[in-house]
Amino acid sequence: MFIIQFKLDSTTRGWWERSLDSEKILSLSELLQFLTNHARSLMTEGYGVKRNISNKKVTLVASGFQLHCSYCQNNHNLNKCDAFQNLSVQKRVNFVKSNNICFNCLTQFHRKSACKSTNKCRKCGKSHHTLLHFMTPNEPNSSIPRDANNSVLSASAQVFHPVMSDATNTDTGPNPPNVNNPSITSCSGFDSNSQVLLCTALVNVYDSFGGTQLCRVLLDPGSQACLITNSCLERLGLPRKRAHVRISCLGASDTRTNGISEIKFTPHFTSNISFVTSVYVVNKIVGQLPHFSLDSSWSEPFSDLKLADPTFFKSGPIDILIGVNIALPMLKGQSLSLGDSKPFAVRSDLGWIVAGNVPSEEMFSSIAVNSIQVVTEDLVSNFWKLDSVPEASLLTSEERACEDHFIETHVRNEDGRYVVRLPFHSPPSKLGDSRESAIRRFNSLEHSLIKKPAIYSQYRDFMQEYLTLGHMELVPKHDYAKREAYYLPHHAVLRDSSTTTKLRVVFDASAKSTTGHSLNDLQMVGPRVQRDVYPILLSFRTFQIAVCADLEKMFRQIKISSEDTNWQRILWRDNPKEPVKEYRLTTVTYGTSCAPYLSTRTLTQLALDERERYPLASFATLHHFYVDDLLSGAATEKEAVELVWQLKEMMRNGGFNLRKWQSNSETVIKEVPENQNLKVVQNDEEIKILGIRWNPKSDFFSFSVSLQEQKCAYSKREVLSEIARVFDPLGLLSPCVVFMKILLQELWKLNLEWDEPIPEDLNKQWAAFPERNFI
Repeated sequence: MFIIQFKLDSTTRGWWERSLDSEKILSLSELLQFLTNHARSLMTEGYGVKRNISNKKVTLVASGFQLHCSYCQNNHNLNKCDAFQNLSVQKRVNFVKSNNICFNCLTQFHRKSACKSTNKCRKCGKSHHTLLHFMTPNEPNSSIPRDANNSVLSASAQVFHPVMSDATNTDTGPNPPNVNNPSITSCSGFDSNSQVLLCTALVNVYDSFGGTQLCRVLLDPGSQACLITNSCLERLGLPRKRAHVRISCLGASDTRTNGISEIKFTPHFTSNISFVTSVYVVNKIVGQLPHFSLDSSWSEPFSDLKLADPTFFKSGPIDILIGVNIALPMLKGQSLSLGDSKPFAVRSDLGWIVAGNVPSEEMFSSIAVNSIQVVTEDLVSNFWKLDSVPEASLLTSEERACEDHFIETHVRNEDGRYVVRLPFHSPPSKLGDSRESAIRRFNSLEHSLIKKPAIYSQYRDFMQEYLTLGHMELVPKHDYAKREAYYLPHHAVLRDSSTTTKLRVVFDASAKSTTGHSLNDLQMVGPRVQRDVYPILLSFRTFQIAVCADLEKMFRQIKISSEDTNWQRILWRDNPKEPVKEYRLTTVTYGTSCAPYLSTRTLTQLALDERERYPLASFATLHHFYVDDLLSGAATEKEAVELVWQLKEMMRNGGFNLRKWQSNSETVIKEVPENQNLKVVQNDEEIKILGIRWNPKSDFFSFSVSLQEQKCAYSKREVLSEIARVFDPLGLLSPCVVFMKILLQELWKLNLEWDEPIPEDLNKQWAAFPERNFI
């Protein structure tokens, strides 16, 4: 009931308040019945009335109000207009009268009798704006300070019963021009002269070193997930795991998570109670809360309470968001109120949480609305995309700019290797200091690697190889103090399926600098250069003689101009006893947003530059490469041998090396030097090409899907997880996949929760699916 009441708009809350019997215990059914009757009456009143209202859907942070001064026509409110304030009181009153402006809130097109603002004159307490107050002879020329102690806590306030507004007048009058009315999904009323305090708390979070750090959290019963900011996780030094999850915030553009971690926290005043939860990592949760700092006198009525956030009146950042699974059980069912349209306190395990309306003269135009959902629909969308025909897309203006930048700036050095520039859409001078954050990340990484000697050894080998191959270099001492530089944190990625490098070091170009910008924020991503998987695989099946290979260290074969290498600095040392050294990466780097474009575009440029000398290799590079994987072929063995030779020579001229050669022709394989051939494929041995298993000897595709062990009941999430394992870009498994799609559509029609068991009939169909030998 508390949540439903809190979500009601101020007018509906007022009607609900007046319908209550103070001696009767409320029930949820009574509240629902009231809402049904109230909705029916509103529909009857509004039937046939055409409203000319410009509705703007607002998500997460709504900034729909266009401030407009009716006196000077600038972008501010009338009560903030210096020119208006410089007028005499009589001239202000005359202007307000002649322009149909409300005497109470100084906004146009409604009268004082219809005004919803609860603010009064700060000098006499009457219903007019302070700027329209006429001084009396005996009145001191000073404003009366707002005192939050005019109201006292009422211990008789009902349990989980937020204070409701007195506003009963539903006639808000016509809308002024140039004002958009945001339609906010949370159904909370918005008063331009008040600020809403959200449920914040201070907690002690355990870091990777066993200590605790003070963090500010937002309790959000409308969120299905718990979140933590990147900067907070880095400060805590906690590890994270990869997580492909999309966060949807009230229909806004979805946000990709940067991984998942686990935190343990306690209230800021005691360690006797603790909470453990998984948190998704995001760049930002919400802006400053509250939007602007309030007078500290608002905390005095709550001075006898143990507050969850003693600084609730101070504007500050949010580090962690606590979702419904943790936030709701924390609330203990007792609340205390300051009075109508003023804050209230709710008791919780973290202390007393202060929330609610705070009257204010400040006008703000952003509303924090969090309703966060962990979206698994990405898997469904991707599942259907495999069957869709890709549409040709025109380049955006930024993609065209990125393409022009590459054409104008790329060069080939004396060895034939390509040297490219980083494509910035904004000046890199916007980057602040990133070294301190990189040092913290490096110390945390080193501390973790010391505990895992085997991985530490592989990490050192990888970095040593990077240095030996000239892919990174020591920063000269005279450049240490150079301010125009960006430091990339780095971490390990283990790939057990790799036949060459089990451990790869990946660099984090999304780490924020002190200005809030990262290297990736300022780079152009670039357009897609190569074809999709589907046409590449389709053309691969047309060749009598098939040829496969991949490029060795593709990104690292392309040099970055010396003018840009300082934007790719890293910190590293082989031994914890040595001082930390500064290096800069001299090649295209994993983890930068432009790396896929620069690498594939350079490969395309090589094919264009060498098409006269190597026509077969040029065509194959333009049409048969997917990132660094080659799937090509020829009609005869002789033509295939020529293709292999041209490809090797052309790639060598550009500084690339093709390896892991495979073919269904032994004649072709013999043309490849032994050190470039992965291994001799046995009769029935299969290899993976672009996610599909291929047997070079018999030249056929096969699919291997390992379904989980059978169980009595499946959830919608488990069914989708199983379906997502099937990767069939050519549609060869359509007779089997169509059954999955029909079943998934049936589940969607039922509107089931993700972890809710599916109906028995569908459960039986799914359980019998593997037994039918479809796959």
